Amino acid sequence: MTRSNIGAQRRTHGLRRTHGLRRTHGLRRTLAAGLLVIVVTVGGTLPAAIAQQDTKPDPNPREGRGENEVVLIHGLGANASVWDDVAPYLRGMLKVWTYELHGHGETPPLRDPSIATEAAALGEFLREHDLPYPTLVGHGMGALIALRFAFDNPADVYRLILIDAAPRQLATDAEKEYIARSLSEDYDRFIASRYINYSPIPAVSDRIVDMALKTDSLSFISLLMSSFDFDMTDELPQQSVPILVVGSEMLFPRDADARAILDHIGFGKARTVSFRRIPFSGHYVMLERPVSLASVILAFAAYDEFR
Repeated sequence: MTRSNIGAQRRTHGLRRTHGLRRTHGLRRTLAAGLLVIVVTVGGTLPAAIAQQDTKPDPNPREGRGENEVVLIHGLGANASVWDDVAPYLRGMLKVWTYELHGHGETPPLRDPSIATEAAALGEFLREHDLPYPTLVGHGMGALIALRFAFDNPADVYRLILIDAAPRQLATDAEKEYIARSLSEDYDRFIASRYINYSPIPAVSDRIVDMALKTDSLSFISLLMSSFDFDMTDELPQQSVPILVVGSEMLFPRDADARAILDHIGFGKARTVSFRRIPFSGHYVMLERPVSLASVILAFAAYDEFR
């Protein structure tokens, strides 16, 4: 699915941006629901995702099992390019890879996309590129996929960084029904109306709406639907991989208690979880605050802070 004129798309549907980070509780809940609701199981080889890595000589040859390697996983409706401004600040301490979800960007779709099949494809990607023990950094849907893989393969993940994500689905049954109906009735309008509000910066909003509308629609819908029953809260007491939750100010407001929010969205049973908020940021923190996000990733992945 390709849309070349997002301006015309918005004029047609009368979309309107909600300005600023200080939104009502109801809107934050709606946005969260859209983010979390809004390897194939057939025979044959899993299609490989597009891999990107640093092309410069590696200043940090692998030590141990590969603790100095990091894999960046974008969210639903985005693509691997969202990490372009973050990766340069990680080089020198970490070897950087990006994993692109199927049906996104330049990566062909899976035949049966879901969180489980994408997590299996991620495992194939890590084996293919000889990444035995990396830190996984996931944003939104990418975080759910990283979380699923890490808990299925705890010996193969050094650390886990989850950006604006929860270990369970937060949408109510009524919200799920509304989302499913909206996707079937007017897919483009629903996607654009959600993504236009994920950043307070107009240029970032334009970019993320464009990426979302260019994402393969069947892949988008299938991944979204697979998150409707996503719930890993009962697995958290057996957690062995260190977890850092990174929250944007959009979903984790400065005046809210971070611990209370973490408990509410499902991390209450975790054996250990650290948290860091990125101030003055919408959901796409890697596009709005790349230096701040990179410093947080380095502090947890390379310097063992927050623990």
